[in-house]
Amino acid sequence: MPQNSLLSDLIIQNYAWKQFTRESIAAGEIPLWSPNLFAGSPFLANGQNSTYYPFSILFWLLPLAKAYGWFTLSQLWLAGALAYLFARVLGLRRGSAFLVGLVYQGNGFMLVSAAVFPMIIAAVVWLPLLLAAVERLVQAGLGQGRPGLTFPWLVTGAIGLGCLTLAGHPEILYYTLLVMAAYAGWRWLILGWSLWRERAWGRLIQPPAWLLALVVLGLMLGAIQFIPFYEVGQVNFREGANSLAEIRGWGFPERRILTLLLPDFFGNPSHHSYYDLFSGDRVPFTTNLAGQVNPHGAFSSNWGIKNYVEGGIYLGILPLLLAGLALWQMAVGTLARRTGRLTHLLTHPGSFFTLLSFFSLAFIFGTPLYAILYYGLPFINQLHSPFRW
Repeated sequence: MPQNSLLSDLIIQNYAWKQFTRESIAAGEIPLWSPNLFAGSPFLANGQNSTYYPFSILFWLLPLAKAYGWFTLSQLWLAGALAYLFARVLGLRRGSAFLVGLVYQGNGFMLVSAAVFPMIIAAVVWLPLLLAAVERLVQAGLGQGRPGLTFPWLVTGAIGLGCLTLAGHPEILYYTLLVMAAYAGWRWLILGWSLWRERAWGRLIQPPAWLLALVVLGLMLGAIQFIPFYEVGQVNFREGANSLAEIRGWGFPERRILTLLLPDFFGNPSHHSYYDLFSGDRVPFTTNLAGQVNPHGAFSSNWGIKNYVEGGIYLGILPLLLAGLALWQMAVGTLARRTGRLTHLLTHPGSFFTLLSFFSLAFIFGTPLYAILYYGLPFINQLHSPFRW
């Protein structure tokens, strides 16, 4: 019988959450407490049920079986649209921005998460909008943008951050705030360099003030979810439960890098098989090429290299080729200059995203660089994996 064991979280966990929320709303109650788990547990504070997320209204109005499809469609469309918007803010042409949107909404991480974890895709779709808001607010604060659009971008960014908070995945919220801070700091230093030399402190202080207002307003909009989660998080068991060495050991193994090019190299749980490059055949999961029996069963693609959902890092061949081409053009453009090479390199948008990609990969593969997060940032030592949560 066809089956995919990785879908169990969607059915056993998320579907049950949505059903309980529907029943509570129908009874005119706020689902603060669930009696269905052991002797009872906080429900709303858990966050991952996405009770207050605006698009969750689909789950309350439609039959659940249909609501999941429409919810996923809405989030993937939103991901593409917001990525397109960010690309346009960066100055890309319509065709290039359209391709950015397609890649963001159709990458492997987004698709495998959509199949199992609705709250994850509901959270990650807002990153492009928030980066666009950061870009515009930094420009306006430094006097390089259109001042009349500062407040609209502030409100738009706050709404986006509020929706992200209500989506119900606090780890994605944390990661997004980190990326926003890094991007804002980079743009603030680059665009305001002349003001730094002039010591125009009054102008330089404006971008941080606008961005702080965005974050405060956004978290206030999501406070109905953020505050209960913060309270219940104070009594969780993860604080100091695992050492840096243990968490690094749960990172991606080096061989997982192969799935950036071949997502099914280690198998696909919906096919119950993996692709044999030597014979061209699909081989059942019962044994691997070395003849070893699969310890996780004949239907599992988890060969000790993270399962298909948790290990979903495939972007596509074309995006990787285009990223390589962009790096090549950035390098050639920098070397072609007789003067100002360092300035050109630092101000190029590709520099930031190259560094972001490098550190992201270094963290998820559990390299020693993960110690920067583990020891340098609050709450990170509660995460049980370098690559997601």
